[in-house]
Amino acid sequence: MLPKGVIADTVESFGRSIVEGEWAPGAQLPQEADLAAHFGVGRNALREAVKVLAGKGLVRTARRYGSHVAAAEDWNGLDADIIRWRLKDRNSHAVFRREVAQLRELIEPGAASMAARNATIEERENILLMARTMENAPSIAAIEQDIAFHLAVLRASHNSLLQGLGRSLEVMLRTLFNADLALAERDLVYDPNPTIHLALANAIFGGFADEARYIAMAMIARGSEGADRLEAAANSGKTPSRRNN
Repeated sequence: MLPKGVIADTVESFGRSIVEGEWAPGAQLPQEADLAAHFGVGRNALREAVKVLAGKGLVRTARRYGSHVAAAEDWNGLDADIIRWRLKDRNSHAVFRREVAQLRELIEPGAASMAARNATIEERENILLMARTMENAPSIAAIEQDIAFHLAVLRASHNSLLQGLGRSLEVMLRTLFNADLALAERDLVYDPNPTIHLALANAIFGGFADEARYIAMAMIARGSEGADRLEAAANSGKTPSRRNN
């Protein structure tokens, strides 16, 4: 999370300006006094902000050579603030949606299959209960239920390495779902889709590993389809038609 007050405001402005390309990756940043004047803050606040941005991988500092914008591949792509700064229009949202779907495709079908084989009876019952009580209407509460469901499946895999990805998955899903919910465009309205979650929960509860894998893949494919429709709409200038995510 960002620090509070003037430092937080500086991190927000400075970080967003880097991500949006005001300073290109590899570019040398202005001297400290000039940067402080640019953001209208004191040098101490600027130094603290730079420390935060360095922790996110956006800035590299060296006493002799000054500060530079880090190469884009060194940015922490799973940082919640960097993700948020990237989401500024239809195209950026489409890119993020597609990248999330691609990463989920590598993780979640296997985790669902493992959960169907390895989950305890208590975990199976909990996953099924979560799916049965998932809200049908888009809301903040539905988002939290949705995220909790996916994290429960990840934990039920009983694979410590997959479980270690839980925090990153949580950040990605919360950022994506909240962005969908916040944007006014019809195709970006978050849809919890409890039907497919219940199908996955039933497969895990019944121990059907292959079925769980295929349902998880179908769930993730909706995200890729949404990215394709959104990108096409951005290029055409039209508002895409409403479909489930």
